[in-house]
Amino acid sequence: MGNQVGLLSDDDDSSDNSDINNYINFTVNAMELEMRNTCYHTNQLPKIRGEPNLQKFQGSDMYKEIRALSGFASKPLNDRWNLLHALQQRENGLAAPGTASFSQNQQRYISNLYIPNKKSLRLMSLDSKVFVTKFDKSGDKLLIACQDGFVRIYDGAKGTYHLLNRIRARDVEWSIIDADFSPNGQNFAYSTWSRSFFIMPVNGTEDDCQWIDVHGLPNLRLAIFSLRYSPTGDTIIGGSNNSMVIVTDIQTRATQILRTHRMPGTDVNSVSYLHDKNPNVIIAGCDDGLIKVFDLRTSFRSRELSRAVVSLVGHYDGITYIDSRNDGYYVLSNSKDQSIKLWDLRQPSNTRNCSRTRQERLDLSMWDYRWNRVPQSFYDPRKAMDGDSSIMTYRGHRVTKTLLRAKFSPLEQTGQRFIYTGCSTGRIIIYDVLTGRIKEAIEGHRNVVRDLDWHPVRSEIVSGSWDSHVHLNNFNRNNANRSEKRQQSSDQDKRPLRRSRRLANRGTPD
Repeated sequence: MGNQVGLLSDDDDSSDNSDINNYINFTVNAMELEMRNTCYHTNQLPKIRGEPNLQKFQGSDMYKEIRALSGFASKPLNDRWNLLHALQQRENGLAAPGTASFSQNQQRYISNLYIPNKKSLRLMSLDSKVFVTKFDKSGDKLLIACQDGFVRIYDGAKGTYHLLNRIRARDVEWSIIDADFSPNGQNFAYSTWSRSFFIMPVNGTEDDCQWIDVHGLPNLRLAIFSLRYSPTGDTIIGGSNNSMVIVTDIQTRATQILRTHRMPGTDVNSVSYLHDKNPNVIIAGCDDGLIKVFDLRTSFRSRELSRAVVSLVGHYDGITYIDSRNDGYYVLSNSKDQSIKLWDLRQPSNTRNCSRTRQERLDLSMWDYRWNRVPQSFYDPRKAMDGDSSIMTYRGHRVTKTLLRAKFSPLEQTGQRFIYTGCSTGRIIIYDVLTGRIKEAIEGHRNVVRDLDWHPVRSEIVSGSWDSHVHLNNFNRNNANRSEKRQQSSDQDKRPLRRSRRLANRGTPD
């Protein structure tokens, strides 16, 4: 998750320990005060030099599928939509032959014109940093977990978001780090800085909590940074420190360990299942920038290093989040190197270049993303890393302080046309998948947006921030008009100036 801090041994002088502890406390308090006093929505987004490289992506199946699902199968991306013309075609039966309405792709095209672009409401103000913001699969329930040790369940079915349940979590040493709903939406699991998975019913109380301890490990401090329910609901996987992916059977409470590296010095910051119909293939994002895909049917044969079926190389720094497109082939990764990458698992990286790319990562990653400024080289990379097999890279957001999440927009509603992510400037950044450009940058939070979730049915995003607030973001017509004017002005500024031949041939005055 981050750089490790060395601790003094017990036989050191006690006065020295006291002085060092006072210094550390003073430093941390000063950092917290600076973060609270910083107005994050006035921070500028990083300036990215160069245009997105679409060459590999435009030749992929994903690009063609998203174009079709978004209603661009037979029209250019910059084609302007005319409401009267669309309604006329629908009334004449020309919009979708065989039906009296628009086709699903045409409906997504219209829906994508009204994606969230502005904070509309502060849903809640809590007493501590918000770490988890997540809808269940149907969107009927919203889970909010933060550093105060409570899990809150809200009604997301009708958009009222009134409180359904408030449950005190157990063994919260520092914070609830991650949580996930079961496939049926009746239970949820959460993880903390402890060696256990915790499972609770959505409508239950603290007394209904069940926990599964991870046994057979040395007496080291264990943290589970990411967890996911299996598609069948009988297994939970978790990404942990010490290069471990923990696989737990809920019924038998048995745990198995996948080793992502031979040496236990690399955290596993994110885990995910590749497809919601396949409980056997999982993805792990590591703190050294590597992404590994494991088949649970064959990966437990070695105790030192679990065999990965696919390894992906391309990030210069640690992975913060992984999201699958849920088609069995494509995934995205968010990274501390300030980029989001798309991957096709049918195009694995050449692992022979791992030794060389490891040195390249060391040259650029000697910084702590929790405190230090981002190296400018991350925003202006001279070249892709040797062995980089990603098909697309998105840059423009800032990843610092915590493990920020990035996700695909809902399939049924948007055709996965967008990628949305939190940002350390306090914004919500929405990328257009097809162009690689930022579509929207929603302001409103005053600290890092760690987690956010797009409602599966409605065009709204709920975001949770370290400013202790949870916001509802949706479409605002006035804000859309201003964005369009800024885009037109930007396009005009990029056009070359016109000069007459007489002025062009005039010499400079003495």
